[in-house]
Amino acid sequence: MKAHRWLFPCCLALAACSSSGKWPASMEQEPAVQPLEEARPAPSGSIPLGGVETVVDRDDVEDLASPTPLDAAASARGAKIYAAHCVACHGASARGDGPVSDKFPQAPNLRHFSICRRTDGFLYGTLIAGGRAMPTMREGMTSQNRWDLVAYIRQLQKEGCTGGAPGAPNAPNAPPQGGTP
Repeated sequence: MKAHRWLFPCCLALAACSSSGKWPASMEQEPAVQPLEEARPAPSGSIPLGGVETVVDRDDVEDLASPTPLDAAASARGAKIYAAHCVACHGASARGDGPVSDKFPQAPNLRHFSICRRTDGFLYGTLIAGGRAMPTMREGMTSQNRWDLVAYIRQLQKEGCTGGAPGAPNAPNAPPQGGTP
């Protein structure tokens, strides 16, 4: 008699475990990110904690605006960062005449009209993603540091841009288009 008492629950458990049943689900059948697949995107409005910003192409952030004003204080902070990280290639006057340019391809003149006409977001994106020969500047710098650099570059460009046709927008001595007044 005792053996018959266990017969019904065992049959019920076997029926539940059959392949046509929905329970228990196997982990192999669950949706998952497989190796070498891209991870799920971050939810909208989320803020990375301790991570670095990633931008694949600097054109992707061309319309990005600074979250803080690009004022004289930001420019002063940017001047210190520029002296530490940028002078070696771009030179003290940002004309692409730094000492590294003697040994490697010349760095761009940041006062050239083609760079003056770029938006603040494009300059910021260049600092994150790098340029043709420029390395990325996203590691070791905060987002605020990069925006301060943009403010300083715009301050230098207010002294005058070079290389354009006279009278054209951003021609020599024309103010930059992307900078804040």
